[in-house]
This record gives sequence, structure tokens and C-alpha cells, in this order.
Amino acid sequence: MRKSEELPEDHLIQRAADGDKRAFGILYERYLDEIYRFAFYKVSIENIAEDITEETFLRIWEKLPSIYRSEGKIDNFRAYVYRMANNLVIDYYRRRKSVEMDLTLSISKNPSPEAVLDFKNTSQHLAEAIKGLEPEFQQIILLRFVNQLSHKEIAKIMGISDANSRVMQFRALKRLKEILSTEES
Repeated sequence: MRKSEELPEDHLIQRAADGDKRAFGILYERYLDEIYRFAFYKVSIENIAEDITEETFLRIWEKLPSIYRSEGKIDNFRAYVYRMANNLVIDYYRRRKSVEMDLTLSISKNPSPEAVLDFKNTSQHLAEAIKGLEPEFQQIILLRFVNQLSHKEIAKIMGISDANSRVMQFRALKRLKEILSTEES
């Protein structure tokens, strides 16, 4: 690992806000995969997810100096990146005027054909059930269980309290269980 990659995130953010492209590049590399994954799960189209991911980082690069000057620092950069990506996803759906979400899960290398088919059926079934949830519940399930964010990070991204994040997760899981048990009957 290079010495610059070991720098604390606050230091990298400050340097990036001052125009240091290498510092921003390190931040970009840290969050690229998870932001792409988040965008892909939200839009289900690779090139759109790539566009949203790139636009997220482009906007952060453009806005970081002014935000850093006005606020002094960013408390939770990860949450800030997710909020930016989420806003771009919302903009995308506003333009399209339809909301869909396809939950695609990764499968292990070289699985048996039966395992692949079973996985696809289970994934499709779960994705359809998640699509039956309210958009806020879909988002909290995705952020918590796919991207494995903390309640504190989810609260920042969604603009709610930490306690409300926990309550929403409980309600989302309860509703998802209802949907799945109704489908099994």
C-alpha cells in the first residue's frame, strides 16, 4: 500500500477540497465499487449505473471545495457519497417517470447448473418481493443488507434519525416477510 493511501480520510478530503487530484483519486477508489453496486441495484442497467456512479464522483469533485469551505469538514464522507448517488438515482427515475428495482446477487465461481438455476429463482423471487415494498423500505433493505451500511450511515443518507432507520428496517423486514409468506400460500 502506498503511503498516500494510508492517510486518514479527513486528510484526503481536505487535500481533495484543495484540488489534489491524487487524494481525490484515493477516495474515488475507496468508494467506487460500493457506489456502483448501489446504483446498479437501484436502476438494474449497467451503463446507467456506471453513468450515475461517474456523475456522483464528478459532482463531489466539483462541489467539494465549496462544501469544505462553508462547513469546515464533512462528518461522514461515505454517507455524503451515498446521498449524492441516491439523489442522482432519484433524478434518473424522475426523468424516466417509472420506478423499478432489480436485486441481482452475485453467485460463486463455477457453480453447478442446478445451483445457478436455484439461485436465479430465489433471487428473482426475493427481488419481486422487494419490489412490492414501498420505495423507502426498498432503499433501507438495500443499504442495510446489500451494502451493509450502519444505521447511522443510513440515517444520514436518507435524512432521518438513527432510531427511525432502525424502526424502518424492522417494518421493512416485517412487510417483506408478509409478502413472502403470502406468495408461498
